[in-house]
Amino acid sequence: MARFLKEEDYGMSIKSEIIKQLTSNDAEWFNSSNLIRAENTAISQIKNRIAKRYDCAQVFAPAGTTDARDQWIVTITIDLALYHLYSKTGSKDVPQHRQDRYQDAIDWLKDVGNGETTADLPEKIDANTGEAFSEFRLSSRTPENHKW
Repeated sequence: MARFLKEEDYGMSIKSEIIKQLTSNDAEWFNSSNLIRAENTAISQIKNRIAKRYDCAQVFAPAGTTDARDQWIVTITIDLALYHLYSKTGSKDVPQHRQDRYQDAIDWLKDVGNGETTADLPEKIDANTGEAFSEFRLSSRTPENHKW
């Protein structure tokens, strides 16, 4: 099964020794069930916040040969996944910078979900109108005729 994140994506956010300790202490850390579960949880968190406005099927398309993934989404997915991995060890063991990055990602997702911030992501298209999703709707009622 193709995954959204690549093994090399983690190199920017965490040292290889630490990620191996959090997942499994062997060369197959990237395929560990703990990491896959943490990634899936992070992706679900993001989808729950932005799915109303953005096309998550395009946003979370598996990484291919041409990397068209949004790098900010890759970064916050990793931040959320690493927070979940650390949380498994106990709340006292989660480093402060991981907590801060997690909270920053959640705050940004809330703002995007509420429409206070826009993201450079593919917008969800309304199947009925063929236009991008918008909460703003302009309509009127049929005028009433009270002439007898």
